Amino acid sequence: MTSYDFSLDNGESLRRAFRAQVPGLEGWFADRQKRYPVKDISATGFAILDHTQSFKQGDSLKMDLLIKQRLYVGAIPCQVVRVLDNGIVGFDYLPLDLRQEARIDKLVLEVQKRSIANKHAGSEED
Repeated sequence: MTSYDFSLDNGESLRRAFRAQVPGLEGWFADRQKRYPVKDISATGFAILDHTQSFKQGDSLKMDLLIKQRLYVGAIPCQVVRVLDNGIVGFDYLPLDLRQEARIDKLVLEVQKRSIANKHAGSEED
């Protein structure tokens, strides 16, 4: 009989959610009149690239999410949770309405499904 041992590290290194990289994804911040490339997005937040370091931890903002310069989800409430020296700015969502949450979840799930399918297709070639 086989015995299994399973444990989870509660360290900060664990991600809270799957992070998806989506080509052509940008965040538009109307108060800044500027678009930023979205590095990754998850069900709990997202990260952008801003080499000007104009964002400050704790800032609460609204962002429009664009895919290939077309509006995908508007007026997403968010808060800066980290600003890194390499230009990455991490955001958490503030409470979303049902439509915003559903659209973001759909996007992340679709990318996750494609990633799994690509990995599966790659393993079949071996």
